Amino acid sequence: MSAIAAYRTQTLALLTDAGSTYFSSMDVDQALRWALAEYSNRRPLLRTYQYTVMGVTSHHEMPTGFVTQHITGIQRPYTSDDDIHEIPFHAYQRDETWIIETTYDMPDGTVLQITYSDVHQIDGLDGAAGTTVPDGDETLLCVGTAGHAMQQRAMDRVETINMNQDVRQNYMEIAVVYLAAFNRGILPEAGTVISLPTFPGDEELKF
Repeated sequence: MSAIAAYRTQTLALLTDAGSTYFSSMDVDQALRWALAEYSNRRPLLRTYQYTVMGVTSHHEMPTGFVTQHITGIQRPYTSDDDIHEIPFHAYQRDETWIIETTYDMPDGTVLQITYSDVHQIDGLDGAAGTTVPDGDETLLCVGTAGHAMQQRAMDRVETINMNQDVRQNYMEIAVVYLAAFNRGILPEAGTVISLPTFPGDEELKF
């Protein structure tokens, strides 16, 4: 999967600015962050985290390093993939800590498999190590990035007196076309969520 340099190159090509005359790497990166956030909301990265219950309780506090947008499911795994029990729950945040309330008490030492959503990352963007966006969605994400870059440049030039207003209008029109294509492409029915099975620093569950 491609790193930040490839995303910049493809986005600048869509902007017809291969030499980065009008759009700097900083401009492209900011637009990519915007597009990546929208992509993550529509096509979240799903991960799993194994949590060990402490005491007989229905109240479970996640560790401080557990960060997510949504908790999407809780299962109690057994000895085979065909024997997994879905557990009803309610999850919320309190003082930046995720709290999970299961509908009944869990025995002490029970290992719960928690499925949660995470944002996607691009290798090299904001220090990320590795890219989670599938290769098949790379061009789509670059189209969204180019749209946001055009939009940002048009907004930046609103009060530029000596700038031909037709140029600003052209930026806005192209931005609308690119962003419309991007938004159509990331509709839930246009694709599926992506799953990765680990939480950073967590050990794989042993059966």
